[in-house]
Amino acid sequence: MCAEAVTMLRRVTAVLVVVASTALTFPGRVNAADPVGWKPVFSMSFDDQGTLPTGCSAYNGAEEGAQAGYFLPEAVTVSGGHLRLALHRRAYAGKQFVTGEVRCLGAAQQFGRYEFKARVPVGAGIGSMALLRPVDGQATRHGSQLEIMARPGAEQAEVSNGDGTEVNTKVLDGSYSDWHTYVIEWAPSGFRVYVDAKERWVDPAASTEPRWFGFAVTTGDKAGTPGSSTALPAEFQIDYLRIWAFAPVSSTSSAAGPSTRAEGGSPAGPVGRHWSLWLAVVAAVASALALFAFVIHKTRPRRPPSSHRA
Repeated sequence: MCAEAVTMLRRVTAVLVVVASTALTFPGRVNAADPVGWKPVFSMSFDDQGTLPTGCSAYNGAEEGAQAGYFLPEAVTVSGGHLRLALHRRAYAGKQFVTGEVRCLGAAQQFGRYEFKARVPVGAGIGSMALLRPVDGQATRHGSQLEIMARPGAEQAEVSNGDGTEVNTKVLDGSYSDWHTYVIEWAPSGFRVYVDAKERWVDPAASTEPRWFGFAVTTGDKAGTPGSSTALPAEFQIDYLRIWAFAPVSSTSSAAGPSTRAEGGSPAGPVGRHWSLWLAVVAAVASALALFAFVIHKTRPRRPPSSHRA
């Protein structure tokens, strides 16, 4: 084969290698932060010192039920890239503790997906909570929540989900004292909870009441009351919060885990993009082979016509 043909062959080989590499490294998901079946409406990383998310505010009032704390705005701060809800051992308005709660009333909606990364305080008598509460405060049986309790030697999370007729609960054993990523999905098909991308509970019951989302650090009830062995003040820290609105898609769309789950649990993925990619690969390979054949045809030695032979 002549030098020109060898050079052209090397160029064609290089093209094929690049095309093949692109096909092998093309991402399998569109974006893990934008799950299929959900429309992003809110994202906050708490990088702005002292700034709460738009539509969210610190609550001022006594805790509900038998808790021993009083919620004050001063117990809610944003610093060091985190939303911080503090629990102090200080008497106020007849309560033994001052604590913090954030309510995002401006993010109320019917159905939603909520993802946050958080670290809860360690100690007996402390409950760190993610809340879904009905806009209609009288619809108490429509409330849901994830309460995380990092009692030394007895860490657990308890999920409760109300659909208006009953409240279902589930205890999730595990280690919760470090940073973890939590996802709560509330959709027409049910209520799901994920911890570090692992599905931990699915409840087919689903409230249809508009609800707001929030965070709180509490005492009393299931958590108990902090004793002298619990170091205070303590902080419930949230690194980021993302909220999506329900946006149903066709049953052919997909998901693999909480970050790409479509409503109904159908497998989802960028199928159209993969087909387009492989069509492009086939076209490129065919073009390269045609070019190679053309070069070989043009550069190979040819026998002279019979009229020119000696």
